[in-house]
Amino acid sequence: MAARTKTTTTRNSTVIRAVKLNNHKIGTSAAHTWRTIPVPHADKTRTHLNEDWRPATSPKELQAAIRERLELADNVAADSVRVIEYVVSGPHEVFAEQGGPVKWRDYFRDALAYLEARHGAQNIVGVNVQLDEKTPHLVVYAVPLVNYPATTRKRNVIVGKRDGKFVRGTKPFPVPARTALSASYFMGRKDLLRQLQTTFAEEVAIPHGLRRGLRHSAATHVTTKEYHQALARGLAENLSLSPDDLARQGLLWDRETPEEHAARVSAFVVEHYAPTVARAATADIERRRADEMEETARRTEAALDEERRAHQRTLEHLEALVAGLTAEEVEGIKEVSRDRLRERREAEEARKREELKRQEAESAERQRLEDKKATRLCHLTAEDLARLEDSERVKAWRLAAARGDLEATLDAWAESGLFEVDGSLTPRGRALVEGEVPTVPVGKKTQEATPAKPQKAMSPRSPFER
Repeated sequence: MAARTKTTTTRNSTVIRAVKLNNHKIGTSAAHTWRTIPVPHADKTRTHLNEDWRPATSPKELQAAIRERLELADNVAADSVRVIEYVVSGPHEVFAEQGGPVKWRDYFRDALAYLEARHGAQNIVGVNVQLDEKTPHLVVYAVPLVNYPATTRKRNVIVGKRDGKFVRGTKPFPVPARTALSASYFMGRKDLLRQLQTTFAEEVAIPHGLRRGLRHSAATHVTTKEYHQALARGLAENLSLSPDDLARQGLLWDRETPEEHAARVSAFVVEHYAPTVARAATADIERRRADEMEETARRTEAALDEERRAHQRTLEHLEALVAGLTAEEVEGIKEVSRDRLRERREAEEARKREELKRQEAESAERQRLEDKKATRLCHLTAEDLARLEDSERVKAWRLAAARGDLEATLDAWAESGLFEVDGSLTPRGRALVEGEVPTVPVGKKTQEATPAKPQKAMSPRSPFER
């Protein structure tokens, strides 16, 4: 991996948000992610730049992938949290496109690897990179499955009779291994959410020149909807035009059509009123931010005081425990403590090594599957590519564009005249799919030719089938 700067500034705070979604909320979230509903702050001319890093490329496919994973769980209820949605980003100015240190692709790849380690790669069912907004975003959908190993549980039960009376005692009962759906395992307490912010910053953000947000922060997320609502209220409550305002634009009342009059007044509003009204409308949000920062400072100071008191109580407790012991006895206790710490550290290191091996094995398997797909693409003609389903064709095109060993294949597809630069079909490509291919080869001067009789071709096998 290329070396990355570790320079940070006070504004370079990483952004990672986690939201629990039940069955009713998944549809709305997915529709926003894949733009099947209007998204006012997204640029429609750039939506084709968005990328999917998992097979799911639509709300319907996401729902299917979630259902497939849920079949492993034994406790799915109607109101269960079925998926955790993560959103990863940062301030607009930190990304390389704006001159900052962060390359969004590298940053998002590392963020995805972090979430795969957190949930298991197989439980990440949807990954979408959004480049049609002002700031790049990574959206990840994770099914919160937890694998619990087999264990035993002791229960207090009747074990017999003595002197005519029932006698109770503990008896071990085996508990089989199981897979459970548990969003609370990952984000059921505040300390788990703080730990998420901390570990994400240490493992992902800092190597990319970002930093963790303030601990004990009282700040709350201002949604796009809240900002737009504030703007709309400001316009509705503060905007007014006087006859003099209109007159200064010229005495055109008797020569303007209603449409021309409306356009001129709208332009006047945008030029003279909208910036001031926008600042006034969002002033409440800025005041709220200031209050939240003040509350953050208060909470941080209170937390620090509590940690100091807890530290002092711990010291006093330790002093009471060793009171009256000889120096040799105290040293013996310290030696035992060091041994236990070393054992725990060795066990943790062993666990990390096993986890690393598992991740490497999964990465190798993903690479093997991708190489297998690439081998299939090498033999896929432009005509066969055109006949694939739209989602399959887009995946094939993006994979070929991302791999250097498929450059010749991509060039052959591009030179066929069947595809646009993003892999969508040209008119000739659509004609091919519909069985109306012109008889005159591309590149030669067009002559009059009798159109071929439409013949519906069979769709070729997808190169992404296992």
